[in-house]
Amino acid sequence: MQRDFQITGGIYLAQPPHELDLHNNFKFCGLQYSVENRTLLLRWRRSTGEWVVTGTPASATIEFREVSEFRFPPRDAQLPFTEDDCLHEFGYWTDEDWAKDQIILQGSQAADPNWLTAIGFMSGAIIIVQAASAQAFIEP
Repeated sequence: MQRDFQITGGIYLAQPPHELDLHNNFKFCGLQYSVENRTLLLRWRRSTGEWVVTGTPASATIEFREVSEFRFPPRDAQLPFTEDDCLHEFGYWTDEDWAKDQIILQGSQAADPNWLTAIGFMSGAIIIVQAASAQAFIEP
């Protein structure tokens, strides 16, 4: 998949000049999936926590285009709904037998082009998507 951003450390969205901590400094707001347009939009809004550095952008949106696969497995029903807006890890997914969960790359590891993108949340919910491209939009 072609992207105009990188994910580092499983939680940072890097698109120069920004490196956004989606786990600590942003809350996930929701998604919009269009079957007709084959797009998936994911939206985050800056957290109101005192720890968030002044000047942190107000929001971030990732748009996946030419979506060929979209999955949203259920969240852990035992966890509170307050865990649904907190990113756990941004990585990859494969249905191969050796992979038991989300794959997070370390250092210079490269993703297999057949892997799907997987965005996991503290509630256990995971957004799994395969698309031709993804673009990030950061609002000041």
